[in-house]
Amino acid sequence: MELSIAFLTGARSEYSLAKDFLFALESDEDFELAVVPNGMHLLESYGMTVNEIREDGFYIFEEVPTYADGNLTKSEELSRTVRMMRNTLSRLSPDAVFIIGDRIEAYGSALAAHFADIPIIHSGGGHLTPGAVDNIYRYNISNLSDLHFVTSRGAYERLIKCALVESKNVHFVGSVAVDQIKRFKEKPKEVDQFVPGLEENSFALMTFHPVTSADEDITDVMKASIEEILNYDTKVLLTYPNNDKGSGEIMSVIDCFRIKEDVFAEPHLGAEGYYAALDDCLFAIGNSSSGIMEAPYFHKPVIDIGSRQEGRAKDDPIVSIPSTPKQVRSAIKKGFSEGWPEKNCSHLYGKGNSVMKVIKNIKNYFSSTSK
Repeated sequence: MELSIAFLTGARSEYSLAKDFLFALESDEDFELAVVPNGMHLLESYGMTVNEIREDGFYIFEEVPTYADGNLTKSEELSRTVRMMRNTLSRLSPDAVFIIGDRIEAYGSALAAHFADIPIIHSGGGHLTPGAVDNIYRYNISNLSDLHFVTSRGAYERLIKCALVESKNVHFVGSVAVDQIKRFKEKPKEVDQFVPGLEENSFALMTFHPVTSADEDITDVMKASIEEILNYDTKVLLTYPNNDKGSGEIMSVIDCFRIKEDVFAEPHLGAEGYYAALDDCLFAIGNSSSGIMEAPYFHKPVIDIGSRQEGRAKDDPIVSIPSTPKQVRSAIKKGFSEGWPEKNCSHLYGKGNSVMKVIKNIKNYFSSTSK
């Protein structure tokens, strides 16, 4: 059996999570892999992250510019993605598509595959994030999908209760990111290889994304966070937001502070660079899912701000606080007073070997459906 799989990716976060899985697929003689970058990957203002895919050497069937100049409304983004990805899938004609996560690029790609009558494999369903519009995209992608891989036990229990999801096709495998983290830790790299000027335990790692389903003033919270951290003679490494509505305001804050000597801003660190930053930072702060799912595996304290990650399973290193400057300043002061000690990890998103579990279940599923 040779199964052709198209990996449809519209954002750096999905691709960074999937790299080990993609390398494993590529090296398995039972699979033929094609990568189809679209969405944010092709935007210069967000780091043109398609370059990382090219450098990794994967076969790219087509680069699909679903965002055009990056100034589309959400409805325009969705309709353009569905139309363009449907045309690409018609030319590629894979046996299945693999989609990660919950962004609008993933939703549009799932709709395109659905209309092309191509089976959908989805990783990342079952989570709840009330502070992000992605919540509804994730739910709809799950309803469109045929085979499901979930990253936490709670997500698994939630997903098998969905009326349109066949529970026998839902598998709790953990996050494939854990495989990558374990591999990184075998041969760790220092952050200054990716961001010259940073040293271990000299900086905080900060990532904020727009909050699309709640009224939170992210810009005031960001300013307060950066100012408070700098008060302790600690540097700040800022990573770029996604391109949801409100990203422009976050970018304005980044542009305002990046001129300071102790503030560093990076559009895209790549998987290794980001793990090096997590490994070497004092603590992580912001509202990104990476602070929930990945930072605990580096035993780092995490300040999770606001509603964006509400509903996700959260490990002991994570302190969740309301999105107000006062609360943020108080949490940072407390962390510095305690010395940011290392934290235990409860492995809520698995203990590794997720990649092999995913591949085994894909083979089993398509072997049974082809009979």
